[in-house]
Amino acid sequence: MTAPEASDVVVVGAGPSGLLLAGILAGAGARVTVLESRGAPDPRIRASTLHARAMEIFDSHGVEFAPELPHSTHGHYGGLPVDLSHVESDRAGVWRCPQPELVRTLSGWAGRHGARLLYGEHVESVDGQGRHRLVRTRTGRTFGAALLVATDGQQSTVRALLGIACEGAPATRVLVQADLRRCRVPGRRFERRGRYTVTAAPLSDEVTRLMIHDPRWPVGRPRTAEDLRTAWHAATGEVLPAEPSWLRTFSDDTSVAHRLVEGSVVLCGDAAHPIIPIGGQALNTSLMDAEALGWRILAHLEGGDPQGLLEYGEERAAWLDVLTRRLRAQARLLFDTDEAATAHKARVAERLHRDEAYRQKIADSLAGVDVCYPAATGGIRRRLGPAQLREAGAARRTTRVRRGSVTDGSTRVEAWIRPDHHWYPTAPDEARQDWNDAVRPLDDPEAEVAR
Repeated sequence: MTAPEASDVVVVGAGPSGLLLAGILAGAGARVTVLESRGAPDPRIRASTLHARAMEIFDSHGVEFAPELPHSTHGHYGGLPVDLSHVESDRAGVWRCPQPELVRTLSGWAGRHGARLLYGEHVESVDGQGRHRLVRTRTGRTFGAALLVATDGQQSTVRALLGIACEGAPATRVLVQADLRRCRVPGRRFERRGRYTVTAAPLSDEVTRLMIHDPRWPVGRPRTAEDLRTAWHAATGEVLPAEPSWLRTFSDDTSVAHRLVEGSVVLCGDAAHPIIPIGGQALNTSLMDAEALGWRILAHLEGGDPQGLLEYGEERAAWLDVLTRRLRAQARLLFDTDEAATAHKARVAERLHRDEAYRQKIADSLAGVDVCYPAATGGIRRRLGPAQLREAGAARRTTRVRRGSVTDGSTRVEAWIRPDHHWYPTAPDEARQDWNDAVRPLDDPEAEVAR
């Protein structure tokens, strides 16, 4: 066995959340090693949508895209159109960035900050307790670090090695997602075709992304290209013009790891929450994990106090509970076709049309700008909006919580401002909105209807 290669932090997984976290840490002077089991970046376009909050995070850390990413203000809630142009953000809307391009951008950015990225290093064991971890890979190399962060996807090797289970609502349906290259398929946006829900949309000049749901497909059984062709023809009458270049089966899973922090090991991104990727929520939530974790790791490395990491786990778990309930509500709108589900979707559509405040709340949720965390006072830690951020003079790329002044409605409030641009009043009695109000269900709190 070789001598351990020392770092402050070892990040397992070179996906978007792992690379963003590595760049944040390395940019502040931490020694970071990223281990990726693949021999090269994954060329598959697993996700391609970035929300306003993700773009704000990139801006705050100096991540730049060249050329500028394509932009739209058209979002959807459970397949119902939502205008995102009035979201309170300098980045209102959705931004299209195929995941390989995002990984390429973040790899270059993190590397320029000093992060070390190693491909072909599949983790086989995680040892050590307390303040030090040893990671061994199949190549025979050993890496030692004060902290290990698992960002290695829904089937996380690190999570499995530690025996951390995921909990949540069980999967009730499976979907097929596939890419066709160099051929055209008529565009569809969450179309109901009998019992099927189908989508076809271009990802690039060369790639068309298909998605189909058949409620008769059993959970837990992977589907094949033949299943896709058969279901697509039954739903649309179309014969697919080519074999898919990539196909995957996924479920409407909305589970979260039982614990996000295990001593000196932290789960982040899909490793922490293997959730259904409706509207890009899986990718964008993972990026917000990295932002929420980065400054806390830096504080931990400086002071050795584990409390900040535990607070990361508590805060993100609380918000993930809110998010998974929202995703289940969206899945109900998207895929259930019985009479009760159809009537419920009509009610939500009508409310989106006539209720401006409700429409804004939905838009904020889709953009990720309403993410907040419970405070011990019973209040919430809220994100600073663009005007608040400028007024408070919150510094970019700071690593410390500082005291400042924030305008909350018509009131000037003394506040603690965190490096992730969330804030809360210094005085407990000045909390103007409690957690329960902030996370009230977005649509009718009824039980999921049967398929």
